[in-house]
Amino acid sequence: MLKIPTIKNLEDALLKDSTLDDVRGGKPDTHTPGKRLTANDVRHDIAVLARYLIRVYVGWPVHNDIVKRKVLTRLTKAYKSAHDMTAGELFESMRDVIEQIPDNHISLRFNGVRAGTKSKRKHKDVGKNFAGKLPIKTELRKDGVAIIGFNTMLRTDEFRDAIINFQTNDLPKSKALIIDLRNNGGGSSRYSDDLADFLCGADVDSMKKTYVRTTPEAMKVQAASYPDAPWSKIPASEKLQLWKTGKCFKIDKKKAYMKPIFILTDERTGSSAEMFLLRMVHHPMVTVIGDNSAGMEVYGNMCHGFLPHSNITVSVGMNYRILEYDNFELHGYQPEIKCKDGTNAMDIAIAKLDITKAMLQRKDLIRLNNETRF
Repeated sequence: MLKIPTIKNLEDALLKDSTLDDVRGGKPDTHTPGKRLTANDVRHDIAVLARYLIRVYVGWPVHNDIVKRKVLTRLTKAYKSAHDMTAGELFESMRDVIEQIPDNHISLRFNGVRAGTKSKRKHKDVGKNFAGKLPIKTELRKDGVAIIGFNTMLRTDEFRDAIINFQTNDLPKSKALIIDLRNNGGGSSRYSDDLADFLCGADVDSMKKTYVRTTPEAMKVQAASYPDAPWSKIPASEKLQLWKTGKCFKIDKKKAYMKPIFILTDERTGSSAEMFLLRMVHHPMVTVIGDNSAGMEVYGNMCHGFLPHSNITVSVGMNYRILEYDNFELHGYQPEIKCKDGTNAMDIAIAKLDITKAMLQRKDLIRLNNETRF
């Protein structure tokens, strides 16, 4: 009777053809699609890729056995059937491996092409970002609506100064706020988190717990790609290690921006843009409009390595986050107002504000009429 190998059997068989020395943090200088690889080169690169996934990637310990078996089975099949091929052909053959992992951050990159999780979601067109091609754009409309659009999240002086200027000059004069996060795949959360804290009047957290990996392989990649990682002092371990715990999930109404806030999202709103979103949804004045966000927040803080023969870049997350929302990865945050395909979320937000304004004016008129009766 044929014995079905366990997950551990499959892992051990793949890891035996690589060592810690094969793990190289950072990115390669070049990608050469036509570079010829021998069968032994191919087997070795597959074994090294397995080591990145099994020993470096923060998501491996928490993915279920179904995911692990799909990935390991495909890697094992490719390893056993290895033959001479080009680096580009190896990259294409590994697409099917990486597509099995439900993580919107993890990827293989080669010659300008990215291979990652295979999404089954149907994208809805809910309009283009207010910022256009700019990283950030702000405006205070004549009707008192303040708008800030982010195409990305940066950690530059210009980005910081634009936010501070908006907070100082536009928000105090505004009657409502629209934050456009459409088509924002993230970046650095440093200054966008500051904006969320300002609007909430408190240092609100977006996650309940964050874990890291501290295997020798993970620490080696981290040291090369992220030398100043704030979790770098956590002791080495084979198990996931708790890095930090969220403590604040409530705004301070006395300090917060307590006017209507509409946040626009779509399928491309991910990573640090979702980190901002998940802080802001604690705010009672927030309404999210558009389409589900990317679902790109459970695994993050990316580090990079590469395979020794093909130079294929491997990008994996260093942080595993437990959020307040179950089943978030790949599915994202569901907006309170979901737009139909082809509907501009900005138009819906403006219309909602017009309705709110009309209702307030009506209440004022009724109050005035009541006060003037004899």
